[in-house]
Amino acid sequence: MVNKKVRWIIQDNLIAENDRNQMQEACEKLGLPHIEVIVVPYSKDLPEFPIDDEHENMYFGSTTFMYNLYEQLKPIGLFYNHETFSMENYLNQWGEHMLSNGAKIMKVSEFLEDDRTTPGTTIFVRPDGDGKEFDGTVANEYEIMDMLERTIKYEGSLNEDSKILVGPAYNIRREWRNYVVNGKVVTSSMYRKNFKLNKSGTEIPEDMIKFVEERLKEYTPYDVIAIDIAEVKDDSVYKYYIIECGCMNSVGLYHADIFKFVKSISNWILKK
Repeated sequence: MVNKKVRWIIQDNLIAENDRNQMQEACEKLGLPHIEVIVVPYSKDLPEFPIDDEHENMYFGSTTFMYNLYEQLKPIGLFYNHETFSMENYLNQWGEHMLSNGAKIMKVSEFLEDDRTTPGTTIFVRPDGDGKEFDGTVANEYEIMDMLERTIKYEGSLNEDSKILVGPAYNIRREWRNYVVNGKVVTSSMYRKNFKLNKSGTEIPEDMIKFVEERLKEYTPYDVIAIDIAEVKDDSVYKYYIIECGCMNSVGLYHADIFKFVKSISNWILKK
């Protein structure tokens, strides 16, 4: 049996420069080979990279890169599938622990055709899946309708049968992204505070980490995931809720410890 080594395939374009540079530095410190590739936006073509018996590739880059890998290769170093990475699944699995537990999953056509008694109501809408067809948006229903119609007409990433989540908007105090390997948070970063971008690798409450790991004992969509958490005031008490999960191969890293990120994932791949 060949003792494989981990090799990182890192997208060189259209991702945060700091994330890319720190991942390269982490690979070099750990003695892991890494190859940079160029991904053509909106193309279904994969860039050229080696696949051999001596290495297990780990991939990092854009959503386009990950979707193409999933459709064409489904490699070990890609932590994703269409079935479990969806808001509908998270709501079914985690219920009241989801921030959007009062939301509905519906087709775009159902939302556009709905008879509205209060069309000026402010709501939150986002895609059901992890495909980033459009950014999660808080706006009134007229603005949401216009945005969806424009996305269908001009961008082609959405159609009337696409599923979306529609629900109330929440007053979120802080938001964190946690990077999880085999049920344990290996590093975290706060990324938003009082609705403003605010990145911190130190403002990480222990009870928030405990909340994440307790939820992952109940259910996890994948052994390696990113999971976003919100802190919301509920009946005069601040509580934690799950916002969403994400494919670890294509997430923003903010102020996470990227060395721990690379090391933990590499070790997990070797064990698999």
